[in-house]
Amino acid sequence: MKNDISKYQVTEILRDQRPLIIRAVHPDDKGLIIDTIGRVGAESIYRRFFGPKKFTESDLKQATEVDFVNVVALVAVLEKDGKDHVAGGGRYVRIGGTGQTAEVAFLIEDAFQGLGIGSRLFKHLVSIGRDSGIARFEAEVLPSNEAMLRVFARGGVPVTRTMTRDSIHVVMDLKKKDDEHGDEGHFSETPCV
Repeated sequence: MKNDISKYQVTEILRDQRPLIIRAVHPDDKGLIIDTIGRVGAESIYRRFFGPKKFTESDLKQATEVDFVNVVALVAVLEKDGKDHVAGGGRYVRIGGTGQTAEVAFLIEDAFQGLGIGSRLFKHLVSIGRDSGIARFEAEVLPSNEAMLRVFARGGVPVTRTMTRDSIHVVMDLKKKDDEHGDEGHFSETPCV
């Protein structure tokens, strides 16, 4: 399966009718990733990492050199001025002892937020995760990150949200489809105890 995922590539059409390539990240994407991170605003960095973040060479290596078994990373690529431009990315990392649970996260460049890139990345990560034996995704989301919460709620899988002191713990059940709830999705909330 690893070799198939490492060559993963599909084309989607954005809300503004531009083609978007969603593909597996490659080790030689480091320069594109550096360029993208330089254009991501402080608020978006905060929402993704829960604080300011300086990216090191080790971070770039971790972002671009993945095994496609325990870590799967996809980038969303647009053509801009005849060159590839990474508009964002998403990944999952297996956690826990069984290998059936993975933490999922995204970062979309500010200029491309609201176009459905996060939703499309999520859809492909869900599909890859299911095919790879992942039963559920988990994410920690700041309560102010309503866009990410909407991506999960509308992602076609049942979602449970649990309020914690500083964040919302989101669990997505990949074993089930959530077709009956349409675009609004289905989620249940559990207050922090």
